[in-house]
Amino acid sequence: MSTKNNFTVSAIICEFNPLHSGHKRLIDYAKSISDAVVCIMSGNFTQRGMPACCDKHSRARHAILAGADLVLELPTVFATSSAENFALGGVAIAKQLGANYLVFGSECGSTEQLEQCANLLEQQQTNDKIRQLVATGMSYPTAVAKATDCDVLQSPNNTLAVEYIKAIKTLGENITPKTLQREDNFHGQPQEFASSSALRSNGKLLQKFSFDFVACDVDDGIEQKYKAVAPHVLSLKTKAQLEQIEGATEGLHNRIFACNKQNGFDQMMAEIKTKRYTMAKLQRVVLASILDVTKQTVETAKTETPQISVLAMRNGFGHLLQKVNQGLDDVTKRADIFYQSLGGKPSPTKMQVLN
Repeated sequence: MSTKNNFTVSAIICEFNPLHSGHKRLIDYAKSISDAVVCIMSGNFTQRGMPACCDKHSRARHAILAGADLVLELPTVFATSSAENFALGGVAIAKQLGANYLVFGSECGSTEQLEQCANLLEQQQTNDKIRQLVATGMSYPTAVAKATDCDVLQSPNNTLAVEYIKAIKTLGENITPKTLQREDNFHGQPQEFASSSALRSNGKLLQKFSFDFVACDVDDGIEQKYKAVAPHVLSLKTKAQLEQIEGATEGLHNRIFACNKQNGFDQMMAEIKTKRYTMAKLQRVVLASILDVTKQTVETAKTETPQISVLAMRNGFGHLLQKVNQGLDDVTKRADIFYQSLGGKPSPTKMQVLN
């Protein structure tokens, strides 16, 4: 471990929706290579365009109890955006911290392989091919995998890992990427880990693969509350307003405006869905419409130093806060008010500091 004058920091960009044993393994690995582990975590809404299974302050406390030293909020404008912007926002915060390492999970477990894919995606020829494939109606993730001929990009965590590496290159930072292979990708071994999506939908798996301090905070009804409200809010938007929303490209705003919003969220989404768009992308566009996140909002956020909310901290690590631009942006404020209107817990009145 380093000396006091050479204090090292590992950053983990995460959602912990909910935190489970695989996340604990990632935190433990980060602790083994650095003096401090900082989690840059989504707030009350996540990258799949849906509310988190429990509020951001509870999830931040879970991270500290699992071994993290500081939890900062990834602003909502990035947390609920594309993989590219999600990664860019997270790495921008890691840059503020002066992080030495960015630690993340992947299906392949090979930083070298992921860097090769990232280099391919930086080539103009590759991007031209992606645009051509998307124009044929192919979804963006499938087009990327086909254009690069990188089999690893068929897997979601590999895809996000490549975006982390691209963001490090874009920001020109001296951050070293470190990947850990997901344990549930080790074939032939007893399963010791489960994905967050599996835990959200199965209480028995949640008890088996997570922790008691997590399970007691999970609100398995908040997503249904969101689905009950979202179509009504969306019905108040004009076509002109929808056209300005982040992600509403290629006439997508017309489909959203015209769809039937009276038969519930799932039917509404089924009517909007086409082969070109993943359901996660469409859910992000719907959420962006509700939170008034426009294309201009995102472009502006990408040029500014992110404002960072401190969600939780281990006692003795306050010196790390000297490096960050503390604050809460307007989109995140709106997201918090909306989440609390769905029944989410109110924010604590003082910073969470745990021993």
